[in-house]
Amino acid sequence: MHADALQRPRETEDLAPAVTMALALHVGLAAVLLLAGWLEAPPRRVSVAGPVVEAALVISAADLARAERAAETPRPQEVAPPPQPRPEPRPQDSPAPPQPAPQEQLPVPDTREQEAAARLALEREQRAREEAEERRRQEQADLTERRKQEEAERRQRLREQQLAQLQEIRRQREEAARRARLEEQRLQQLADREAEPTPSPAPAARTGPVSGNEGTDTGLLAQYKIAMHQTAHSNWNRVLAPERVRCEVRFTQIPGGEVINVEFIRCPYDAQGRESVERALRRSPMPYQGFESVFERQVTLTFCYPEEACR
Repeated sequence: MHADALQRPRETEDLAPAVTMALALHVGLAAVLLLAGWLEAPPRRVSVAGPVVEAALVISAADLARAERAAETPRPQEVAPPPQPRPEPRPQDSPAPPQPAPQEQLPVPDTREQEAAARLALEREQRAREEAEERRRQEQADLTERRKQEEAERRQRLREQQLAQLQEIRRQREEAARRARLEEQRLQQLADREAEPTPSPAPAARTGPVSGNEGTDTGLLAQYKIAMHQTAHSNWNRVLAPERVRCEVRFTQIPGGEVINVEFIRCPYDAQGRESVERALRRSPMPYQGFESVFERQVTLTFCYPEEACR
């Protein structure tokens, strides 16, 4: 009992501030309502000008019967709600801020793996750069070697072309020298033949009979053939004929020594060589004056150069 008596004054002391605050709140609300009524603006009067409007209320029989039935029906009496028990006052506990729960300590990440991964990435990047640099150096070396090889091949082709040109020039020089020698030999032979004495023609007719070989002077016939041979060879251009090759021809002439036809019997010369032989026979008339007694219409001659090698 004594403890209860001590507990009640403490509860009364605890409720005093709450009751005081509740009374102050109600007094404040009442003051606000009074001020609101005083401060409310008076209602405005609205003047409606215009003609008078007449209206009539029309109520149907059904509406009237429904209103009568509603008036006759007794309304239920309102029952007041039972009084609510007052809550037993309880001492207010002083609000204490909740203590924050201790945060769990986050695990410290292990940076060794990250450092190892970073080192591995750097090593790979460094290796990739070194490989790229090595490939670049190798490509540069291959390009330099290929250029050297191409330059060597170009020089070799140029050397071969120059050698071929030198050989062609040497061949042309040798051909020109051979032709010059042939021309010198031909000129020398012409000079030698011009230096030989011209055979004196025999008398045209004799008063007495000629003895031996049916009256034909064999010495004069031999001189006649030598004269035709010298005339034909002096007119012949030996440069167009091959050396040490015999060409046997038969030509036909008329009195006076003019050649009217040339026939090749055994002659391996080409077209230019044969043309040179025919031009030599037709260039000038064959010897006739002084050889009328031994004149022959068809004569066979042999062309060969040099003559010493063809005998």
